[in-house]
Amino acid sequence: MNTNSITHLDHIDDLIQRYRFFLVDQFGVLHNGSEPYPGAAEALRTVKRSGGRVIIISNSGKRASVNKRRMHSLGFGEDCFDELVSSGEVAWNLLKHKFIGSRFAAGANCYVLSNNDDRGAVEGLELTEVDTAGKAQLILLSGQLLDQQGLTSLCESLESVVEKNVPCVCTNPDKVAYGPHGKVFSSGAVAQWYEARGGEVIWLGKPHAEIYEHILATQGIHNRREVVCVGDSIEHDIKGGAGQDLATVLVRTGINDHVSEDELQQLYLQHEVMPDYVLPAFSAHA
Repeated sequence: MNTNSITHLDHIDDLIQRYRFFLVDQFGVLHNGSEPYPGAAEALRTVKRSGGRVIIISNSGKRASVNKRRMHSLGFGEDCFDELVSSGEVAWNLLKHKFIGSRFAAGANCYVLSNNDDRGAVEGLELTEVDTAGKAQLILLSGQLLDQQGLTSLCESLESVVEKNVPCVCTNPDKVAYGPHGKVFSSGAVAQWYEARGGEVIWLGKPHAEIYEHILATQGIHNRREVVCVGDSIEHDIKGGAGQDLATVLVRTGINDHVSEDELQQLYLQHEVMPDYVLPAFSAHA
């Protein structure tokens, strides 16, 4: 794998000259879950002032409206982005219009695992929410923030469900997320365990195709060469964008904030993908 093909940039100015559509991850690129990164909001405004379109693309299992409110509360106003697409929003639409009535029976018992008791993932769907996993015909895994003990405990509680071949829909494939006290395990880690135990997992979100197909179709993008994907996860953002023949930018914030160059090379090999560009942070030239 020839890493000499990667272009290292200091800021986004060169990208603005080359691309029209910016698909930008939020967690780890624009903010850390509690505060924005310095210069990130202004960088988005710079893209828009230059005639570019900004679509926030997030592996959040929450609906788009919830994510927009969070972005606004962190200082990313309407002048910062044109649209926000979350994996939770795409999953909700797929469940409503494709999976329920075909893959899952209307009214099927659904056990929801979400952050902050968020019910948006299931509201308005023809599913019957149940209070324990043991009653479920479907597990809807939209979000979790877990330390090692919490991850182990939750996985143990799902053992009997796996044995009953209950499918799990994971609407947030991220394995690591930001909690109040730093990095923690997320829904993807639970889904990974579920799949390793022989359970069926339907993955929705980056790096899987559905979220990109949704954006390309709804944003009127006809030329993929006009698109660049910006993210901090090689596994999700870079692999996902590259899998759709889109240019990719790896930002050295977020989950890569303390990753060495040697460790980065190992991650490229592990996931069999490299970014087209690397940025120290998502910022514009001062």
